[in-house]
Amino acid sequence: MSNQGIKKSITITAITCLALFTAVTSCKKEKADRLGATQTSGVDISAIITCHKEQNQYPSQITSGLEGTWVWTSNTCYWTGDSTFTPDKHVVVTFSDAGVYKVFEDSKIESEGTWKLSQVDKDIWSLNTERHSKYLNGYIWLCENELVFFNSYIDGCDYYFVRR
Repeated sequence: MSNQGIKKSITITAITCLALFTAVTSCKKEKADRLGATQTSGVDISAIITCHKEQNQYPSQITSGLEGTWVWTSNTCYWTGDSTFTPDKHVVVTFSDAGVYKVFEDSKIESEGTWKLSQVDKDIWSLNTERHSKYLNGYIWLCENELVFFNSYIDGCDYYFVRR
């Protein structure tokens, strides 16, 4: 095969690969854009609360346990009854040991600033954040790689996260 034939073959192969890559990635984006909130099986909040109380008896344990990256996996809202729903957005929360947090919603900053624990009752804690985020409201229930912001006690939504 001549040099021109080899160059033409390489060019055709490159264009074909590029077209296939573009088609595959656009299909994935389209599927992700069509995600909606769908009902899933519930999270065992009682087990998470029990685990939290056993493992996080001191504020320093909660603070160090929160540090890292968390991904929103589901939520339950008071007005939906016992139904748990999968997220319709990709939400990632990061907490640093320096007291800084960021909430990303579909890769865009939804909220960021500083955070600190706030004691609500004897063994109950919540977050004080510099800026409001609907994902970080309510009591904190932390069990190993599971995190719940429990806000249904005031008719709000509970947001469930897992560590990434």
